[in-house]
Amino acid sequence: MLHQPPLPTGPRASGRLSSSRLPSRGGIQKRNTTPARVDKDGDLMMDQAGTNSRARGRGRGAAIRGSARTQRSDRFDPLGARTSRPDRTGIDPSAIQKAVLRGMGSSETAPRGPRSSLRNVRGRGSNRPTDEAWDQITVKGFKQSKAAANPGGGISELTAFLERKATHPDAPETVKIKQSRLEGDVLIISVRPEDTSKIERLNNFQFAGATLDIKVSRRKTPEPLASNADSETPNTINVLKSVLSRRYNTYAKLLDLSQLGTDPELVNIGMFSTTSRESKFFPALMKICNGIFTTAHAKEEAIVSVSLANNALTTIASVTTLSQTFPALKNLDLSNNRLRNLTALEGWRWKFRNLDQLILTGNPIETDVPTYKDDIMKWYPTLTTLNTIQIRSLEDAKAAVNGKLPIPILGPSFRDEAAISETFVKQFFPAYDGDRTALVNGYYDARSTFSISINLSAPHTAETTNQKLPSWEAYLRKSRNLTKITHPPSRMSRLYTGTESIRDGFTTLPVTRHPDIMAEPQKWCVECHTIPGLPDPTGQSSSGVGGLMVMVHGEFAEVDVSTGQSTATRSFDRTFVLGPGGGVGGIRVACDTLVLRQYGGHDAWRPEVEDSASRPTAQAQHQIDVPAGFALSGPGKTEEQVQKEVLAVELSKGTGMTLEYSGLCLEQCGWNLEGAAASFEQAKATLPAEAFVT
Repeated sequence: MLHQPPLPTGPRASGRLSSSRLPSRGGIQKRNTTPARVDKDGDLMMDQAGTNSRARGRGRGAAIRGSARTQRSDRFDPLGARTSRPDRTGIDPSAIQKAVLRGMGSSETAPRGPRSSLRNVRGRGSNRPTDEAWDQITVKGFKQSKAAANPGGGISELTAFLERKATHPDAPETVKIKQSRLEGDVLIISVRPEDTSKIERLNNFQFAGATLDIKVSRRKTPEPLASNADSETPNTINVLKSVLSRRYNTYAKLLDLSQLGTDPELVNIGMFSTTSRESKFFPALMKICNGIFTTAHAKEEAIVSVSLANNALTTIASVTTLSQTFPALKNLDLSNNRLRNLTALEGWRWKFRNLDQLILTGNPIETDVPTYKDDIMKWYPTLTTLNTIQIRSLEDAKAAVNGKLPIPILGPSFRDEAAISETFVKQFFPAYDGDRTALVNGYYDARSTFSISINLSAPHTAETTNQKLPSWEAYLRKSRNLTKITHPPSRMSRLYTGTESIRDGFTTLPVTRHPDIMAEPQKWCVECHTIPGLPDPTGQSSSGVGGLMVMVHGEFAEVDVSTGQSTATRSFDRTFVLGPGGGVGGIRVACDTLVLRQYGGHDAWRPEVEDSASRPTAQAQHQIDVPAGFALSGPGKTEEQVQKEVLAVELSKGTGMTLEYSGLCLEQCGWNLEGAAASFEQAKATLPAEAFVT
């Protein structure tokens, strides 16, 4: 038997009793019956609910919280202005800042993520971006995808796919689709003008087995920097130059950009009057600096310190271009802002590689994240002073500048067999630059595979920081980066198998020119290891055959065929698996994996000098006559025996001893290569002449 529960008591009881008198149809009912808001085209508005719905449908106590919002009190702003703030609501005051610096060309749209401002905080306004403020893009072809059978026709999956693929891994903000509507087989989406090109480049991408057709149907006319009628662009540029001139201390090499929101010249021209104008301010300021200091050396000599204190910054997203303009900065002042956590500084992680002093006093991060100093020290290895307190010695900072690592860099490990890999590398890359068709016919067969992958997150050299990085357009559709390509059919379609498929893949890649490995060996790092158990293409050996894994690290230049001039320089890592076959020199390329990245130089594999003397294997190699089948897998050979023979060959090349004496030396040292090398150094003066290769 069901019992009637007791009536509620307390301050909310009257509201519940009054609502209980309404007729009920039983079951769970929606509290908010406000009709959905649609735009003039009949599309569901995705920006924000109506004003009336804000106070309803938020659960119990909404009316109380709503009334609290009207209780305001004047508080002092860090920029010197009095602003109206929420008082006892628990809402972060920074949440009502509307001004966000996003970069040149951004439109007046609602900011995403943490908000930061260089001007005084303004109250909430009724200005909301409309559909006319966004670009429109049409997407076709998704109806043929497997996702079209999903509930909703796969629209949500498609929009999530476009947002994910259009967002760069290192971008501080993600691409967001503002609105979408379906007209027949066409999906029309609205995006910010600065995101249009990112979506547009996804044309012909594969989505759930279907090829997307993406075109821009409407573009918003960009607003110039100085959009006010009484302020033309030349005048604005002159004002910015005047601001830089006043705030630059020649003797201290200090650029003082503190309290920009109260600068009289900037306020007079209405620089912070709209979000659109403000969003273009700091990038424009840095662009003028690039015009004044045209080289990296000039910037390093002119600007040593920058102050961004007292700017009400909640994140550094609005001023992130500072690291691109002045990457060699040594002193940075971010005091008295509103930086609350490390995420607010994420955009400058691993930037400013010469930073010596950093000031973060007066920010909430000091109390909210007590351990932030540990992370800051990891982000900036050269930092010696944080908040005027020394945190690292000058010796440690100098060691970081010189690139000294706790684990020393050793020379490449090159365990070749009868100079097979050495000959292969010397022949492969000149042929790749000259005649790729002949190269494929000479080394690849029907079972060979080739794939290419782009690593967009790899670091690049400081020399390219202020330069426009080359495009990856020629490689993106071929890239098989398994961390990005997750759909199995897409993965398989990017794996080239057989001579014909590999030949087609090679010929569609840009023309290249690799450095001469004999003339510029410092630009190459080649390692080689033996691998037993490689599948026998003839099927004669059930246990497999011996092979070689060759790993090549280096760089190449892309060449314009019409002019013969270099258009871009890239770094690469290429791994080959070689085995016996019917190709040039009796070998075949079983697997070829090419990874491309932005140019990163060749210091990463430069061995430290002090390590070379103690390792004879890193010295000049002796020529050793290795019997056929020695150090290779074969019938009746155990893997342990093969490894011992490999060590004997390695020791013979480093010491000049015969294979027999090398084996004896290794046996006495428990087959430890380093121990055998040290034992040889002690006893080589007493060894007979027959112990050495003549």
